[in-house]
Amino acid sequence: MKVLIHGFYGAGNAGDDAILHVIINQLQSINKNVEVTVVIRSKQLKPYYGTANVNYILGLNFEEITKVLKESSLLIVGGGGLFQDYNESHPENLFHNQEGALNYYLAPIILAKMLNVKTMLYGVGIGPLSQEDSLKTMKWIADIVDAITVRDQDSFQILNSLGITKHVLSADPALQLRADCSNKDDIIPKDKRLKIGLNLRNWSYDKNNEQRFENILISTLNEMTDRLNPRYFIFPFNKLPSEIKKANELSQRLKGSVEVLNYNSSPASYKCICGQLDVMIAMRLHASIFSISEGVPSIGISYDQKVRQFYEEFGFDQYCLDLSNISRRLFKSLLDKTLKSREQYKSLMPKKKAEWSSREKNNQLTLMELLEGTEGE
Repeated sequence: MKVLIHGFYGAGNAGDDAILHVIINQLQSINKNVEVTVVIRSKQLKPYYGTANVNYILGLNFEEITKVLKESSLLIVGGGGLFQDYNESHPENLFHNQEGALNYYLAPIILAKMLNVKTMLYGVGIGPLSQEDSLKTMKWIADIVDAITVRDQDSFQILNSLGITKHVLSADPALQLRADCSNKDDIIPKDKRLKIGLNLRNWSYDKNNEQRFENILISTLNEMTDRLNPRYFIFPFNKLPSEIKKANELSQRLKGSVEVLNYNSSPASYKCICGQLDVMIAMRLHASIFSISEGVPSIGISYDQKVRQFYEEFGFDQYCLDLSNISRRLFKSLLDKTLKSREQYKSLMPKKKAEWSSREKNNQLTLMELLEGTEGE
């Protein structure tokens, strides 16, 4: 059996790499002889850290994509927040320049359906879709694919509003990634000092509020350093030079013990480090997912509705703040509350994790149903 996977892979993002690892594991559990090819953004950045033999194609090489599809049983598009229109998508760029996320993920779907290849949207996030043309495009995509699992209620409701009925509510695949603590370099020395993880990201769609929050964060933490003397660990979660630069700049503005932990290993190893923290403060969704799924209380900074949606769905909404509406008083109050109620926060996690796992299994169940009868191919 041959499968082509298309998503935002080979871009140096720990969350996306985690999703790819889980999807490939799921495929291997269904068919140990599966042959996987992954569409990637760059050949310079490693997208997969597992043991499976994986082939790669650059995202704009439609000749190679078509060639692989002709031999494949399935195209998987996902997971992650792929279908959104922060950047406009114009039809004339569908197979040229590929401007806009909708174009990038739609192109191989069209090729697959032309070749009568089954197609699945796997654990995807949908939205925001603010333009009428984007909604029409999303409806068309959802109509022609064979199966859809979505990772959150907002995505589920968007498809409902478009008249789609085939979709199944699941959860983010990265929730199932197992932390790998076999590398001694990933172990944080144990002491009594608080260990606080930090993850910021560049967000060009709301630069003013991003900068405002960064200033609030720094002033609040520097004050806390004088009182509690914690250790800070900064997680860029992305290999982009701009993200690493932001992490380094943050480390220079913070007082006390600060260490930047660049994403240089596997997502499973990165998740292991997250699991050794006392608290994580995170903008990126997968920084929250890595931490919470490892039993670490986390404060989410919602720059995109997907972050708040994650916290709300699993009963942690009080631990999430909206980027556009954060005051110093509000952030300090939540940070103090989180630090004081860490054990209470942790006590809720086993039940929540069971709920996540139950929902996430819908990704695998849908995949198994779609591939029924193809195991011998």
